[in-house]
Amino acid sequence: MEKKRILIVDDETEVTSFFTYFLRQKNCEVTVANTGKEVENLLQVQTEGFHAALVDLKLPDANGLDLLKWIKAVFPSCEVLIMTGYSTIKSAITAMQWGAKDYLEKPFDDLDDLERIIDAVLESSTVEESELSREAAQYGILYAPDSPMAKVMAIAKKLAKKAIHILIEGETGTGKELMARFLHGASSRSLQPFVAFNCGAVPETLLESELFGYEKGAFTGALKARKGLFELAHNGTLFLDEIGEAPSSIQVKLLRTLETGEFMRIGAEHVGQSNIRFISATNRDLEHEVELNRFRRDLLYRLEGIKLSIPPLRERAADIPTIAYAYMQKRNGKVSEIDQEALELLQGYDWPGNVRQLINVLNQTLALHECETMRAEHLPASLHKKAIQSSHSPSPVQEPPLALTQQIDRECERFVEAITRNVTSLDGFDFEYLLRRIKLLEGEIGRAIIEKGLTETKGDRQLLSKKLNITKRTIRYILNEKGSGNSSS
Repeated sequence: MEKKRILIVDDETEVTSFFTYFLRQKNCEVTVANTGKEVENLLQVQTEGFHAALVDLKLPDANGLDLLKWIKAVFPSCEVLIMTGYSTIKSAITAMQWGAKDYLEKPFDDLDDLERIIDAVLESSTVEESELSREAAQYGILYAPDSPMAKVMAIAKKLAKKAIHILIEGETGTGKELMARFLHGASSRSLQPFVAFNCGAVPETLLESELFGYEKGAFTGALKARKGLFELAHNGTLFLDEIGEAPSSIQVKLLRTLETGEFMRIGAEHVGQSNIRFISATNRDLEHEVELNRFRRDLLYRLEGIKLSIPPLRERAADIPTIAYAYMQKRNGKVSEIDQEALELLQGYDWPGNVRQLINVLNQTLALHECETMRAEHLPASLHKKAIQSSHSPSPVQEPPLALTQQIDRECERFVEAITRNVTSLDGFDFEYLLRRIKLLEGEIGRAIIEKGLTETKGDRQLLSKKLNITKRTIRYILNEKGSGNSSS
């Protein structure tokens, strides 16, 4: 049996020694690199490639995200595990979005969990996409194989087992609560309570009693003691939907519970203790709410241990047939048909209410028209109106690039403004470092766009070069910062 070739990249001798011993016990051939430069040299001379690589996120001369991209560019089949401390977990999630298999959190206290993750990579026994899709469907999350949701769900599956709070972002109707239920169901707390609470659905005067509970006689009408959600969700998951709606008075008390696990019923004289995993959700930009002093920054940092974003339905139109057929079968108890024109109408609409609105439209249509096949004429007039407007509008060929250009200009302006705003004094200011770092940023953005393009074209560099109007040599250079010898065409 062929030995697995493993690359370990870390500047700490204790870490590389530990993994060298650990992996050699599993009959692996181990190569160690302590710097980014050593990795660069290895990628030039290594001909057989690596089956897997364990890469520290922070090295003295390199960023683990850059090393990830270099390794995947030269050896696409190499599975990369990112090693990170708690303070850099967000960067580890970014690494997973860019192709890392998983992350290992330092210090490596849970050796059983560590061995499970590494064995999954060595044995290539990770969950197949189709299996994950079936698991997600049990919670009402439906998507096509090539959907943007596939990557979101792959990350969610890994996050579910981590002991970390999660903030789910997404427009109204995208399925944030379904995602929360999936995260709970795939976690080690799955046999414990899942308690959901909408912070915007309860008057402010009742919020505190709902969350913290109260003692008998605490206020008029409190005829008996009542447990709050923190007690009901003990050892399980508390899902706080529309967390951006929580008033400032409750935000302060939420922060304390998040930090210490402690809470106190209204009218109580003793402090309770809870062991809860918090998953929160919002359709607001909480960073913007912080800037407007409507949301506490310290609470946001506690809630968004990791941020998970669900794309709107208009960005995943390929999922619409999957969702529609599954819903129709569930409702009718049999497979129903949708003709091509009706599908085109459904996929051409922008769905401001997202999946929830799509389900409502399907439900309304099926209630009004008892038929074996759903046709275009059965669908609401609003969808037809949108199609007519689109057909009479001038060709929008130039509009998307123009809109994207405007967005890029706006983000660049914000970047410049943010940098200059933080420079409070020029005393000791390293101007040369600023210019060098911005020059590096050019390469980072270029590589990120190329990686995104390779995903979109399924690795077809010839097609990508046509889309971007650049040569394949330029693609190789941007990915590797080298000549043509390090990457296939």
